Amino acid sequence: MNPSLTARVFNKLAHLAGVSLLATTTFAQAQTLDFASVFPESDFSSLMVKHWTEGVTKATDGRIKFRIHWSGSLVGNKMVDALRDGVVDAALPFTAYVSGEVVDLAALDVPFSFPLDAKGLTAFNKEVLPMVDAIYEKRGSRAVSAPPALLPDPITCRDRFLSGPEQYKGVKIRTAGRWQAEAIKRFGGSPVVFAPSDLYTALDLGTVNCTLMVYSAILSLKLFEPAKFITRVDHSIAFASINVSNDRWKKLSEADRAIMLKVGAETMEWGAQEYTRGYAQTMQTLADRGAKFCVPKQQEFDRLVAAANDVFEKEISPKTSPDGARIVELIKRYRPQVLARPVLGDTTECP
Repeated sequence: MNPSLTARVFNKLAHLAGVSLLATTTFAQAQTLDFASVFPESDFSSLMVKHWTEGVTKATDGRIKFRIHWSGSLVGNKMVDALRDGVVDAALPFTAYVSGEVVDLAALDVPFSFPLDAKGLTAFNKEVLPMVDAIYEKRGSRAVSAPPALLPDPITCRDRFLSGPEQYKGVKIRTAGRWQAEAIKRFGGSPVVFAPSDLYTALDLGTVNCTLMVYSAILSLKLFEPAKFITRVDHSIAFASINVSNDRWKKLSEADRAIMLKVGAETMEWGAQEYTRGYAQTMQTLADRGAKFCVPKQQEFDRLVAAANDVFEKEISPKTSPDGARIVELIKRYRPQVLARPVLGDTTECP
């Protein structure tokens, strides 16, 4: 064979082999990750989920895609266990679902723990994220972002405002976990813990009288239909993060891990802008759909803060490990920004 022809054939075969190897490598790296969220796609928190998942897909040129399971359809609210066990690759867990077992996360679930203005919340989330990540890693996942996925939390009832201690007596209030339940006891109510998917029916049938639930979920779960009376305590109630399972994290390249973290940081910044808009828009939409609002008088508001402080100081702080103690100290530093009545939307004082 002609030597130059032989060289050309060899080069062509080498090129084809290289293309084939590249295609095989690209194919091997392409993956679709299962992502779980307890809230429906229409919920405010889902904006954060979509921003992060779509951002990761774009930054990896489509190599990493996500199959999102909304409304707890895959694992209910057992996000952290599902991440640990490899049932899902990524999720939007809330501390309330695990803080009963992981006391180091409990301080984040006590009402009035961290600020809810966009600036204060963004600063707090940036500082607390590595602390939360260290705790979750021991339980099977990595926290890669902490966008402001939860709007403030009022108390929503079927037939009354909870405007004072007398109104709480005998009232069954759905909560999301152990520490919220401890707060409700001290407020004067009777806590009941169950999954949010059952909440609409429970309110409609009168199985519970009220719920401790964020504004966005009152809207997305249509809780304003059976329960129109919203007492505006408007406090923090749980901490949300975007987590990737340890098993999946170990399989990712360093470059892809860096992308997830970079998009996570960008999602936190983007989310802060959406948060203020989402808060105002949700309040207006609820009002348009017949929700009624009132803000507790200052004396009553102070009583609720004191009750939450009692849980914080007596039930949680003494039980935390050094990991949890760091979160407790951070919360103490931010608390002066937290303890104020709401000023956005309808601020009619409770009767």
